[in-house]
Amino acid sequence: MTVKTLDKREALHQEAKSLHLLEFWKERADIELVEPRDIVEPHCWKWRDVEPRLRAAADIVPIEECERRALLFCNPGLGGKPYVTNTLFAAFSLYNPGEQAPVHRHTPSASRFIVEGSGGYTVVEGEKCVMHRGDLIITPAGTWHDHGNEGDEQLIWMDVLDVPIIESLNVTHFEFDYQGSSSDASSGHPMGTAYQDVSLPPDHSQRLYGTGGLMPLFAPEKRGAIGHHSPMFVYRWEKTRAALERLADYQGSPYDGVIMEYVNPATGQSVMPAMSFRSQMLRPGEQTLSHRHMSNAVYFCLEGSGYTEIDGTRVEWGRNDVFALPTWKWHRHVNTTNENAFLYSVTDEAAIRKLGLFREERKTESGDIELVIY
Repeated sequence: MTVKTLDKREALHQEAKSLHLLEFWKERADIELVEPRDIVEPHCWKWRDVEPRLRAAADIVPIEECERRALLFCNPGLGGKPYVTNTLFAAFSLYNPGEQAPVHRHTPSASRFIVEGSGGYTVVEGEKCVMHRGDLIITPAGTWHDHGNEGDEQLIWMDVLDVPIIESLNVTHFEFDYQGSSSDASSGHPMGTAYQDVSLPPDHSQRLYGTGGLMPLFAPEKRGAIGHHSPMFVYRWEKTRAALERLADYQGSPYDGVIMEYVNPATGQSVMPAMSFRSQMLRPGEQTLSHRHMSNAVYFCLEGSGYTEIDGTRVEWGRNDVFALPTWKWHRHVNTTNENAFLYSVTDEAAIRKLGLFREERKTESGDIELVIY
């Protein structure tokens, strides 16, 4: 390339820059990626590290200041962003006995997976959802919700939200102006309140939607302002565990053991549009085959111990540990005990599938790689 051509290219570059234009030939390598960016790191947050700091926060950070007392899982590959992966937000939240968090709603969809304590609840659209360890409670986009702890011990749960997806689309919106059933005496208009009225009977979700294979014809298929989500807000661990254990004699998935997805009982689809929720059982000594897929996941160990090998990195996990699995990373699970191990996970696969972008590669027992495109 001649000096004259170089000068002309530099002049073009400066003119394009002044007009807020970029030359494709300069940006091509950053656009035409052969594989997804290697940004999110496999990482495990140990319960033994998080728990004492969370309980310390309970003594020094009043609920009135923070509203939601939480420690966020910050993936070391994301430069300090408060995200567990580039698409998922996750945290451990703690509430002291007697504390309440005020009502609000928002465009991100949220979930609670109960970790420790009893006596807690979330009120979602007038339904008081009582919490027990291992229960999944969802607060989908557009649903009013508030939390409280009526027990005599501290309550901890794991939050997972699709905040990074919503933020990347620039459609984040929070509302705090809940109108209760009471009216102002002078005007007759509804009054704003800090907490919701409980308007539905106890165990409403389970009574209506909790019997597999059956759906009341009179039950509403949509709840909340948006409605593109499961109408069942509570998924009980006792039922989930029993369902997994009933399948202990089945071969299961060579890549995930005995695994089940929480679904919308009205449609059979994912619980919420952008996130899928799953629980899996790894039987004593079980080792899965390796696979990789176009989706991120965050895992929580409910029972047992073992490790997940992620692109050659051994991530060891035990009770209440949390670990991140980045997209398109070869991984396999190993139960190192002589008892069943139970893992709960949340993945962005639902969003990836809706965009028609999900794909998977699997290694067979002989080591061959099979491509699976859905």
